[in-house]
Amino acid sequence: MKQESSMSAGVTLQPQGSPILLVEPDPESRNSLLQILAGDGYPVETAETVAQLFDRNRWSDYFLIILEHDLPDGSIEEVLPRLKQLAPSAELLVITSRTRIENMILAFRTGVADYFVKPIDPDLFRSSIKRILQNQSVSSELLQTQAELKAIVETALEAVITINRSGLIQSFNPAAEKMFGYRAHEIINQNVSVLTPDAIRAVHDRYLTRYLETGQASIIGSRRELMARRRDGSLFPIEISVTDLPQFGLFAGIIGDISERKQAEQKQADLTRAVAVAAQQERRQLADILHDHLQQVLVGVRIHLDIAKNDTTDEFIRQTLTRADELLNQGIEITRSLTAELNPVVLHEEGLVTALEWLSHNMQERYNLNVTLDLDRQAEPQHDTIKVALYECIRELLFNVVKHSETTEARVCMSLLPENKIEIVVSDQGVGFDTEQLDHQISDASGIGLSNIEFRLSLINGKFRLESTRGQGTVARIIASLTPIENAALSGEF
Repeated sequence: MKQESSMSAGVTLQPQGSPILLVEPDPESRNSLLQILAGDGYPVETAETVAQLFDRNRWSDYFLIILEHDLPDGSIEEVLPRLKQLAPSAELLVITSRTRIENMILAFRTGVADYFVKPIDPDLFRSSIKRILQNQSVSSELLQTQAELKAIVETALEAVITINRSGLIQSFNPAAEKMFGYRAHEIINQNVSVLTPDAIRAVHDRYLTRYLETGQASIIGSRRELMARRRDGSLFPIEISVTDLPQFGLFAGIIGDISERKQAEQKQADLTRAVAVAAQQERRQLADILHDHLQQVLVGVRIHLDIAKNDTTDEFIRQTLTRADELLNQGIEITRSLTAELNPVVLHEEGLVTALEWLSHNMQERYNLNVTLDLDRQAEPQHDTIKVALYECIRELLFNVVKHSETTEARVCMSLLPENKIEIVVSDQGVGFDTEQLDHQISDASGIGLSNIEFRLSLINGKFRLESTRGQGTVARIIASLTPIENAALSGEF
């Protein structure tokens, strides 16, 4: 007889209103079991034969059917399959006078919940029924939870898709149907890679296999922005969150169409880029005014001062004119320097490498900063917007070295990377700083700061990383695309 442990302390189950069906031809055994069941408050219906057993209509009423193994008008092998069909939600408990182990094994193989050999121990019998009742309660709650979850998924505004360990789609809610253009019955059991661009489709299964073998995931457990593919072949941006459900052998993905958000972000980026370009044009115009007009006027004034100085015989007037000439010369130098900073002509005419060589000389002359250059001319940007943005970022970083590093040495390296990208590294061996205090410690000479560098780089598909440790210097690393952003792919380069 199967030995059942007693229920855990504190668990109290009340007999449910649905009756138990007891099928027992032996009067003594039947009465004994009725006393146990009635004493515990279970409603019981009885039958003595197979004919009486099946002479009823409402099979859904029973949560438990207790069945004698040997009935006078039929075998249990014939009865059990029919009972399973008529009362699929009822548990089956077999009682018998036989002690043959093969009967017990056969019963359990056919889905019997428990098996008792007479005489039946009342305590073990009660414990078994309580366990069955508890399991049915848990199953009922689970079914209800599953039904509620399904209702939530079916009415969710976001697409919800589940796939198995082989990457085959197992469920596809109405929002997913609307988003991707497939009906659920068309897409279920297809590989989920059918919803991805061709470039990702080729490696999708490899990512899944790697996760299952190593546990290393690039998307599971986080929110990611990706490109997806509709039934008509069109691509669109999505935000996806994937959860591993190992207990069910599934992955669940919640997907949102972010096309409108991306369009709004693109419009904002285009507007920002247009403002930045307009500002650059204004700076070039101001530089042209300084160079073509103000400097010419100042040079003309200086010529006239020189004539007046040579024509006068009054020593006091000569000294005054000489002092005015010196001040005027300083003003000319300031306007030339300002013109070069606003719009270095050499940058537009000769390129970034030559402009950085000029900048290196200028930093030495004005700030006593010795800048070592290691520049790969093959990495020379051709697009004006890219040249200007990179030049201004490098200049900002060198200003930071002058102001904060407490060193007179800096290094600028420029190299070509694969996929038509450029890397620029500005480094020093100065005092360094705590990167957690960036906002408080770092600002450029004009007070604009590192946020301006990141802004400029965002206009050309660039990224910026700053590394520093107190006493060990600073390394600023820029990586940008040499392809103008208006020609870059929708999915981006980084």
